[in-house]
Amino acid sequence: MSETFFIAVCTLGESLNLTRCINSLVEISADSSERIEIAVIINGARSTTEFGPKVKVIFEPVRGYSNVRNAAISGIPKNSNLIFIDDDEIPTSSWLEAIIDSHRQFPCDVIFGPVYADSEFNSGFYRDKFKSKYESMPDGALVKQAGAGNMLIPSYLLNASRVAFDPFFNLSGSEDTDLCFRLRKQGVGVRYSKNAVLREIQAPERRDPNYLNSRRLKDTCNYSVVIRRNSNFIGMLWRFTTLTLRLTFYSLATVVNSKHSFEKIVYLKSTQALLNGKVV
Repeated sequence: MSETFFIAVCTLGESLNLTRCINSLVEISADSSERIEIAVIINGARSTTEFGPKVKVIFEPVRGYSNVRNAAISGIPKNSNLIFIDDDEIPTSSWLEAIIDSHRQFPCDVIFGPVYADSEFNSGFYRDKFKSKYESMPDGALVKQAGAGNMLIPSYLLNASRVAFDPFFNLSGSEDTDLCFRLRKQGVGVRYSKNAVLREIQAPERRDPNYLNSRRLKDTCNYSVVIRRNSNFIGMLWRFTTLTLRLTFYSLATVVNSKHSFEKIVYLKSTQALLNGKVV
């Protein structure tokens, strides 16, 4: 019996690019020999947008990053593999085939692919820092963490109720990082699919330095909280040590040049988050 792949698009229902994302998924699934189902998971107020008969709509009224992803898990048919993408992402021609091929190669692992900038905004935005890392990473590599914006979770994990996003991260994000850490503790691999590429349509304001700084601060601090919640004493000590060394370096560097002051703040706040367990 062939497998079913259930693509879940998580959204607040307000994205200008949601229709483009859905249309792209409908088109790419029509050309596939696989059994594909598509759903829009709308978080918050109900939407009047029509997505057509080939798209299932699931409503999750309680806002939250974890809530909307858990609603997708609850709403898919039994024995289906779940693929998450976000509402501002467009699949490349190789995406669906590549992520499914990786799943067939590693059927017991979570699979994720890279998300690059749409060609319209190809530089100076948040995801730029990941590009060189992704391009140099070998296909099938095991990683510590992955973003749920381009992630396949195999059906056996869903059927065994081993997957749920922690509501603790509902308002902060980093729910996907936390999930990866918890699954790895259970012996589940998280693997990279090099050719499963999505393109993210970036709004111009996301290239603003203030946005880039706030996102970096938030992600670094929340990563400390994930470490605190999922690591043993050795892991906590290692994180504390690396943060202390970086904080010391940038504190000294700031005395010479104030351009380093933001890095000093990042590592100070991240150390605080590690100690108090509070997300940003």
